[in-house]
Amino acid sequence: MDKSRFVIMHNTISLDGSFTGFDVNMSLHYEIAGSYKTEATVIGSDTIVTGIEMYGGVPEEKEQDLVKPSRNRDLPYWIVVDTQGKTKGMLHACRSFEFCRDIIVLISEKTDMDFVRYLEARNYDFLVCGKDHVDFHTAFERLDSNYGLRRFLIDSGPTLNGVLITEGLVDEISLVISPVLVGENSTQRFLNQLNRENHPLPLKLLQCERLKEDLILLKYQVMKPV
Repeated sequence: MDKSRFVIMHNTISLDGSFTGFDVNMSLHYEIAGSYKTEATVIGSDTIVTGIEMYGGVPEEKEQDLVKPSRNRDLPYWIVVDTQGKTKGMLHACRSFEFCRDIIVLISEKTDMDFVRYLEARNYDFLVCGKDHVDFHTAFERLDSNYGLRRFLIDSGPTLNGVLITEGLVDEISLVISPVLVGENSTQRFLNQLNRENHPLPLKLLQCERLKEDLILLKYQVMKPV
């Protein structure tokens, strides 16, 4: 593990661990995310697709969407993990977000060339990291060497959360707990995998704070083998 790298996983969840099936205080979620002063936000393709569908669908692509935006260099990049090209035709919805510096897409050697051509035609940076799936150790190393990015926020779903936890790449976990139980109406929990051995993962409490609307912020350090 590169000790100069910092990775924090951030989710808003129900008391029973779901991040779907209830109303999320998005402004508070992003306010807390912004307080961590990270340089890039890593998001899975499923999260991108679900979010765009939830908030009005894919807008019309305009000419200005085809060029890199000129924005404050202090804004975070959005790192989109998409080896299957699920976000083809909708990445401009992310690029147009005013608090996103620009998009960098992580793909694999087996990603369809049609998606690669889509990225190239619209001036999206992309990194090929892995044969079948993204190798995140390689990805983080190249994001550092190519862009100087070392502080990452993971704002995604159970698959990507689980992969990064399994690979030992997450340093801290930030959870905003909503005062609601979802029960069987939940379609996804915030984490579906801990490690290859299914051993419990020890954590150290760093912060426990009551927020407005009976929300609770919990922040933990992930305890890793020395």
